[in-house]
Amino acid sequence: MLETFTKDRTKICEDLMRPEIRPLLDLPLDKKIEKSKEIIKEALEKYSKVGLGFSGGTDSLVLLHLVKPLKHNIPCVFIVTQHEFPETYGFVNKVVLGWDIKDYQKVRADEVRTEEFKKKFGYKTPEFTVAYDGYHKIAPMMKAIGDRGFDAFLVGLRGVEHEERAKETFFSQRKNPDHIRVHPLLFWRQSDILEYVKKFNLECNPLYAKGYTSLGCTIFSEKNTDPNAHERAGRGVVREEVMAKLRELGYT
Repeated sequence: MLETFTKDRTKICEDLMRPEIRPLLDLPLDKKIEKSKEIIKEALEKYSKVGLGFSGGTDSLVLLHLVKPLKHNIPCVFIVTQHEFPETYGFVNKVVLGWDIKDYQKVRADEVRTEEFKKKFGYKTPEFTVAYDGYHKIAPMMKAIGDRGFDAFLVGLRGVEHEERAKETFFSQRKNPDHIRVHPLLFWRQSDILEYVKKFNLECNPLYAKGYTSLGCTIFSEKNTDPNAHERAGRGVVREEVMAKLRELGYT
């Protein structure tokens, strides 16, 4: 396994990024905003039905803030694993109301199978992680994309977060259902996200103030109290190790 949760991991991810994308990492924030808006505009012009994944995390918050002036009524999808933090539910609802999100859809699996997967595979094992995320998170998202007929889906993925994500492109083909995954923030660092939030005075999920630096469900998110750790510290080593498999299933 690579340097899972050390600061070195950011540089490892940067080195894995495509040669046409890597130089964009060093653009100043204003230029990054311009480039991201170009990508968003291209998606909106090229594809007839575009949706956006909103998780309640800061990356998807910044993405939504960038998109809103370009398409005010962008359809937003929130995937509910049924193990979210109460703070995340509250924050998502606050954004939906405060930002006047008219087309907002919560999607979830038909049932909660966490205990079933725990008994079958053991808790937080690789097999549990793939089964849990595949059923509770990935399948509902893919179903929503298919049901809504989205031919493109915007997500707040950044390349420096994970070695697998580092290899991505701005426009990435996905199957089952067929659609294009769009990554306008692919070349943003964590510092860019924080600078953007400060620049536009955006209120963020209160969990960040409590010590979390990367947010998911309660099962796979813990506080990151080490200032020298990578931003995804707290997400669990096993989950990072099965990321390639999760992304094969449709994960962002």
